[in-house]
Amino acid sequence: MIEYKKNLVEILASFALYWSMASILYFIPALKSGPLTYYLFLPAAMKLFAILIFRWRAVIGVSLAVLSRLELVAPDEPMMSWLIVAVFSTLAIYLVIELSLKLLRIHRDLSNLKYLQVVILALLASLTNGFTFSFGVSHLTDMRVGENIFHGGFLAGVGSFTGDALVVCLLILILKHKTSILNLINTMKKS
Repeated sequence: MIEYKKNLVEILASFALYWSMASILYFIPALKSGPLTYYLFLPAAMKLFAILIFRWRAVIGVSLAVLSRLELVAPDEPMMSWLIVAVFSTLAIYLVIELSLKLLRIHRDLSNLKYLQVVILALLASLTNGFTFSFGVSHLTDMRVGENIFHGGFLAGVGSFTGDALVVCLLILILKHKTSILNLINTMKKS
């Protein structure tokens, strides 16, 4: 029973992580949908992060989050198409990450993960996300990502990688300056 609860919490955490970045898309209209999304797609970073931390449970949580986002963006498309796109793209990233972790000899607990390996994982996950998502959308819906699936996949991959890079850089910046940030917060509380 404890394992069941742990799995459920990790699935919900994966869902919430994805939506923590996807919700930003709704506050900045230019990022919600359109050409800029191809160059900066923030939720991709949370897909990578959730899968690295929660493994197969993240596939479920992220797939549900992607499905719900796609339903919000284009509710006219059949839900089954969006379900296939969500599961296919998330599962593909999971498989690429699992294979990459083995090939790069990264421990399950990520204790030996190095910065260059993060970049490699982000690049592979981004390209996988871009191409699987573009392929799925092009073939399962009436919405065409582009006449050239490779061009659309590459653009989506670039947006995913940019989102990954932005979030990773922000996390590194926060970790490097955590003492200064905590001091600033404490100062603000006192005033």
